Amino acid sequence: RRGGMTAAWVSRVSWDPPLVAVAIAPERFTLELVRERGEFVINVVGPSLREAAFGVFGSVSGRQVDKFERSGVRMVKAKSVTAPVLADAVIAIECKLEKMMEAGDHSIVIGRVVDAHKMREEEPLVFHLLKARELK
Repeated sequence: RRGGMTAAWVSRVSWDPPLVAVAIAPERFTLELVRERGEFVINVVGPSLREAAFGVFGSVSGRQVDKFERSGVRMVKAKSVTAPVLADAVIAIECKLEKMMEAGDHSIVIGRVVDAHKMREEEPLVFHLLKARELK
C-alpha cells in the first residue's frame, strides 16, 4: 500500500533537532500509513506537478485509488526512509515520526528530518488564499 496527499499546513517547528509538522485530517488514508510506518516524506512540488497535486493527490482517497498510477507521477527511492519520493519534486524532506497529537479537527504529525535534498530547479508552489501559487 502506498499513498500521498496534498498538505496545506506544513511548518518547521525546531532547528535542533530538526523537526517539521504537518496537519492531517484524522480520516485521511495518509495518516493511517504514517501511523503504520512511522515515517513520511514531504515532497515540495512546483508548477510541473500542479495538476497531480491538486487534481489527484488533493481530491481522491488512496483507499480507493492508487494516486501514483492515476496521476502518472514517477517515484524514486528515498535515501533514508521507505516512503515515496516524487522524482519531479522540487525538494524532498525525509522524516521519521517523532510524535502525533490531536488538535481540533486535525492530527498534528511531527517528524524528525533525517534527510533533505533538492531534486530539481523549479519554483515551489505554495497554497495561499485558497489557491496554489508560485513564489516569484
